[in-house]
Amino acid sequence: MDLQIQVPSGSLTEKVVAHISAQIGNGALAPGAKLPSEAEIVRRQSVSRTVVREAISRLQAMGLIVTRHGIGSFVCEQAAKGSFGFERNGRGTAQEQLAILELRIGLETEAAALAAKRRTAGDLEAMQRALAEFSEQMGTGGDGIDPDFRFHIAIAKAAHNRYFLDILSSLGPGAIPRSRCRVDEQEIEPREYLQRVANEHEDILSAILRGDSDASRAAVRNHLGNGRERMRRAADQLVLQGAQNR
Repeated sequence: MDLQIQVPSGSLTEKVVAHISAQIGNGALAPGAKLPSEAEIVRRQSVSRTVVREAISRLQAMGLIVTRHGIGSFVCEQAAKGSFGFERNGRGTAQEQLAILELRIGLETEAAALAAKRRTAGDLEAMQRALAEFSEQMGTGGDGIDPDFRFHIAIAKAAHNRYFLDILSSLGPGAIPRSRCRVDEQEIEPREYLQRVANEHEDILSAILRGDSDASRAAVRNHLGNGRERMRRAADQLVLQGAQNR
């Protein structure tokens, strides 16, 4: 399934956007913090200045950063909160996460169906790159949240309808369930859990690659639906624990 093609600048831009969004989401870049210089981002991400400038423009449009000419770019004071009242700093409740998953199911199933018909070679490469990095993080004990989010962003981008991409981007990496609720070790081992997620991702990619809109829609619904059920069980467990501690 590997495609030997040149990475388009749009894919690199999305990678930089997702990376900086993740740093804002996990608090590494706090509200008011100054972003690294353009030259530093170029060096760290191994991309061109054009890619960095496109990424900065995208982050500005998302309301995450503000650029002061001659000074630099800074994280907006309200960047810890998404456009839909979604707290990016990870303090959202399980019920809020469930609500976000319901939104994502409605949004991303249709984005995937469109992506199956409209995706380009560059779109497919971006999805494959994200899944490859997800696998790499699994192998090194990472949680895979950043490449997981970039995979979903790549699907939204492949729908070639900017509003799917804008809405999902505004949610940020905090929309990935495990960024807010750890896996219940009594139910499933973390590595096994990530392998299930990886398998679900592969099912989505396979359907999009075949150009099958119905299968793509169903694969995303299955993937996000499973995430919703895991979150529900975790939320129920927290409620039970709270009752027992009273």
